[in-house]
Amino acid sequence: MSLAISHSSGVYTPRRSQETVLYGVLQEHLETFIERAESDGRELPAFVKKELRAFLECGVIELGFARLECSGCRYNRLLPFSCKGRGFCPSCCGRRMSETAAHLVDGVFPAVPVRQWVLSLPFDLRARVAFDSELRRLVLRAFLRVVFAWLRRQGRAQGVREPRCGSVTFEQRFGSDLRLNLHFHVLVLDGVYSASSGEAVFHRVAAPSDEEQAELVAKVYRKVRPNSRASGMGGRGGRMGSTG
Repeated sequence: MSLAISHSSGVYTPRRSQETVLYGVLQEHLETFIERAESDGRELPAFVKKELRAFLECGVIELGFARLECSGCRYNRLLPFSCKGRGFCPSCCGRRMSETAAHLVDGVFPAVPVRQWVLSLPFDLRARVAFDSELRRLVLRAFLRVVFAWLRRQGRAQGVREPRCGSVTFEQRFGSDLRLNLHFHVLVLDGVYSASSGEAVFHRVAAPSDEEQAELVAKVYRKVRPNSRASGMGGRGGRMGSTG
């Protein structure tokens, strides 16, 4: 459970989730929303209802807590349990993001530049990819192969033999309007490693131009289309971009 810090006193105080506007709105309208959403015979996914209901129990001390005690001075305080949600609770999501970022910086990525590549899918394909794990793996694999091939070509153009790439991928399942919009955020080492001499040496490559990005999109399309033709991979709305 994340804790807020009072900078004036230096004392940790639990977050009061029940006093937030989001909590109040959800507490008052959640069940009505679920009932109306399912009134036409369709049912909301179980994980959606579980995530929303769990948020209403996050940080509520009456629903469970741990007692923390200092072994030296014996001072103790109560720490409410958190929902540990992955997609809705602002507190738990924020803590998870901070912990993941620290882990990547401290224990995963070497001290080299990293570029974020983002792949957004056509509207007609998003729902199928979101609920078809095998198709999702195929799409991501095709995307990474295209990006890695481009990086290796840039490396070989600089004289790098046997160039190697690296990346970490995060899937995001919704957009800013909370509608289903599965897309991929891929953190890619902004260059290649050469290991032919026995020691890994990093070589940075230039950022892709707009024309190169358009070519990469076309290649991803050609690789993914055979696996998703029935879902309309050629539909409108897909895009790819990168940021340094």
